[in-house]
Amino acid sequence: MVDEKVRLIMGSLLHDTGKVIYRQGDDRRNHSISGYDYLKEETNLTDSEILDCVRYHHASLLKRAVGLKENSLAYIVYLADNIAAFSDRRKKDESEDRGFERSLPLQSVFNILNGNHEKKHYAMQVLDPHAGINYPTDQPVSMDEHFYKTVIQNITECLRGIELDEKYLNSLLSVLEANLSYIPSSTSKKELTDISLYDHIKMTAAIAACTEQYLEEKQERNYKKLLFENAKQSYEEKMFLLYSMDISGIQNFIYTVGESGVLKGLRARSFYLEIMMEHIIDLLLDKLELSRVNLLYSGGGHCYLLLANTKKTVDRINEFQKELKEWLLEQFQIELYVAFGYVACTGNAFRNIPEGSYGQLFREMSKMLSEQKQHRYCAQDIIKLNHKKLRDYSRECRVCKRIGRVDDEGVCPLCRKIESLSKNVLYSEFFSVVLGNSEEKEGMPLPGGCYLVADTKESLSRRMEKDDHFVRAYSKNKMYTGKHIATKLWVGDYTTGDTFEEFAKKSKGINRIGVLRADVDNLGQAI
Repeated sequence: MVDEKVRLIMGSLLHDTGKVIYRQGDDRRNHSISGYDYLKEETNLTDSEILDCVRYHHASLLKRAVGLKENSLAYIVYLADNIAAFSDRRKKDESEDRGFERSLPLQSVFNILNGNHEKKHYAMQVLDPHAGINYPTDQPVSMDEHFYKTVIQNITECLRGIELDEKYLNSLLSVLEANLSYIPSSTSKKELTDISLYDHIKMTAAIAACTEQYLEEKQERNYKKLLFENAKQSYEEKMFLLYSMDISGIQNFIYTVGESGVLKGLRARSFYLEIMMEHIIDLLLDKLELSRVNLLYSGGGHCYLLLANTKKTVDRINEFQKELKEWLLEQFQIELYVAFGYVACTGNAFRNIPEGSYGQLFREMSKMLSEQKQHRYCAQDIIKLNHKKLRDYSRECRVCKRIGRVDDEGVCPLCRKIESLSKNVLYSEFFSVVLGNSEEKEGMPLPGGCYLVADTKESLSRRMEKDDHFVRAYSKNKMYTGKHIATKLWVGDYTTGDTFEEFAKKSKGINRIGVLRADVDNLGQAI
């Protein structure tokens, strides 16, 4: 990723820092100016392009800007901020309130879901795994200045400790997620305040990155004219692709377990699929010269991304899909499949203009996903599958039932690796993605010639410094900053140390244990 793209993403992520400054004390200036002065004076940020994105992301200051070039990145952030704000700001029903209130807490998105009329909100809190889940409550909450001061102190310390370049983009995103997830983006009394400041700045950065790529392909560099003076026309340009991936075969893969170690097998297989999905997302984003700011949602083998509507993007998506399909066929035959779907869209569609256009995006995207699932393999794929020759057809794995090479106990190499992974899921702090070499091929296979290995904080530090094969790392249940740390994964790694037999003996009556399996129906449809 070139420096200009990195500056644009960082400028977008930091553009509303002044809102925290404004709410933490006596600074009554425009938050663009407050954020600009804070970053320049307190964090030693000297990059003029990033600072201009913070200082000039509002029309009133852009109009009066002196010496700002026509291709300044500030114009891109201005448009992206407007589209993001259009998308997440909705008026309260029959509200007569006016003005702003700095102490307003973040409301729950479930307040109005499916016709609800609740008034739940979140407590003042940074995102801390050790603090428990911050459930929305009916209890009175008022955001005070002390909390905002704590937040700005946290951000200041972290900004001073990370390098502002591509290797630390995800670290910056993690810092802002930890501190801004329970802070409302807007404190207008006439609007719903259920969108966090973190979600707003992340969406702004995603839109900005896509806009820059779209204009780059069109060889347009007069951002002032296109995005500021003719902003209304730009809202109607199909600059974006709403993109989705969906893994098929998850249930069968997860519940393919042996006669013993069922719980360990379930845990390891579920974790393996989750981290594989995150790795696939990161692989694609790398190919598209984007970052995780463009990831809108990931979970349950499904994800949504916001991409640029360019020929280069579509070509690389198709190329990536072909490579991924070939890898899945090689590793799992037809057990797992990833479908792709995307639809071109305008900035106005994100605020449902014209009415119904937002829902139509998802219907068109879902249609493409469904069509791919119904026609997964071409004639060439089927011929290749039918002519595939393995060295050993004599035995099938007693766990996954695939025919091939097995050990003396009748278990294939992949199932044996999954068995080893289970203990690492419980006790390892980090999971690193490394390029395949003789040393790491005992790790879990991942697309792109990569393998997944477990790390401690110490071994990861050594890997970051000396290992040329290191690609990225994922932390578990903790939020870290560092070189190429992609994101954190929430993992249920709690354990009592008791065996199932010991649990059964504690039961009343017959010595058995109970198993609970839960699922949420229609969640995707509701969202």
